[in-house]
Amino acid sequence: MSGERTKRLKVIGEGTYPGGDYEKVKVTGEGKVSGDIRAVETKVTGEAHVKGKAAINQLKVTGQLTIDEELSSNEMNIIGELNVGSSIKANTGTVRGFLNSSGNAELEKLHVKGGVNINGLLNVGELIINLHGAPSKVVEIGGETIKVKSRSFFSRSQTLQAEVIEGDSIYLENTTAKLVRGSNVEIGPGCHIEKVEYRLTFTNRHKTISNAKKI
Repeated sequence: MSGERTKRLKVIGEGTYPGGDYEKVKVTGEGKVSGDIRAVETKVTGEAHVKGKAAINQLKVTGQLTIDEELSSNEMNIIGELNVGSSIKANTGTVRGFLNSSGNAELEKLHVKGGVNINGLLNVGELIINLHGAPSKVVEIGGETIKVKSRSFFSRSQTLQAEVIEGDSIYLENTTAKLVRGSNVEIGPGCHIEKVEYRLTFTNRHKTISNAKKI
């Protein structure tokens, strides 16, 4: 590791700091970074704003993090809210709260309890969403395993809206989409799907799908 990357940034309270290469970034309170940032590890407790790109190997947020441009990461753990002004590329993401991106998002694995708003393609190997708190919206979802559930005993059920959902194994609840295409497709309660295309199996639990065909 270069000498530059051994720098550490620690914010307690409020402050604005320059971008750059860091080994560890820790924000407790409210911090702003006025440029691109690269870090091995970043931990936010409170609120942080990166006015540029971010490349972070391990990202942990308890509170809110806003990144004006693109984000690349290996591992993301979000409790609260992550807002990205461009695209997201990561290996794994665990979210208890909301993930918002103004561009495409690409992950190997994404588990969410809360919601997502992706203004583009969500390309993911394994996607598990337990809808909670507010409606979710994605332009298009492509993946291998896609599970969307909306079960809450204490609050109103939430919904996911998408143009197209395509994957190998798909299970959906409370989802509105124009097209769902997959190898094994199961449609659960609360769904409004205009068209289903399946290769192997199709299960229509609540008999709400009238336009389904094997391809």
